[in-house]
Amino acid sequence: MIRAVVFDMGGTLLKFVRPGNGTWREFEERGIRGLYRYLVAQGHPLAAQEEAFVERMFVRLAEGWEQATGGHINLRAADWIAAGAADHDLALSDGALLEAVHHYARPLRDGVTAMPGAGAALATLRSRGIRTGLISNTIWPGELHREDLAALGLLEHIEYAVFSGDLGVWKPRPQIFMHVLERLDVAPENAVFVGDSPREDIRGAQAVGMRAVWIRSPEFALPDDIHPDAIITTPGDILDLLG
Repeated sequence: MIRAVVFDMGGTLLKFVRPGNGTWREFEERGIRGLYRYLVAQGHPLAAQEEAFVERMFVRLAEGWEQATGGHINLRAADWIAAGAADHDLALSDGALLEAVHHYARPLRDGVTAMPGAGAALATLRSRGIRTGLISNTIWPGELHREDLAALGLLEHIEYAVFSGDLGVWKPRPQIFMHVLERLDVAPENAVFVGDSPREDIRGAQAVGMRAVWIRSPEFALPDDIHPDAIITTPGDILDLLG
């Protein structure tokens, strides 16, 4: 019997604007440029020109993301920005670092919308007595994501949400899945995870004994060696599966 449905966030419940060809690089570039321009506007001396700064910060981000999902580090925007600033002999105060994080995230949050059917699916699940959760791999402070989820009418239907940077554990590590299941008081075999990343969401959830539903994604292809329990197109499709 299914007692809980836990969702991924980006690409599953939320749709972020993807410029250009929709690559992760093009998405992140807007934030890194916003960060660079904030530091310059604040009078911080940067030896690197903007293009060099963007390239170095993206390389740092990509390496950190790989290490984080591999379970080796906890990647947070504040630490990543502080390390990037240190490359230019800049030591930012806690207040300046927090502002820098917000300036990095601001352009990436512009235009974010709920995925089709997300709100109705969450509300219907709760009305049926099914518990709901969210697990997101993210370097942003969770408060920023909670603001977006609340503004889009989703947060009120999510019983428990956890963000990797806050918890210090990243999907596909089993601890982050078990953390949410324990908070929801639901055994893995009575829970479904819905997400768009085959490696982090599908393989990670199945490894702890959850059923895993892949939501079709323009960003991630489904490898031959990963087999979701079901495939859907929109979050609302989960209702038909459970029915």
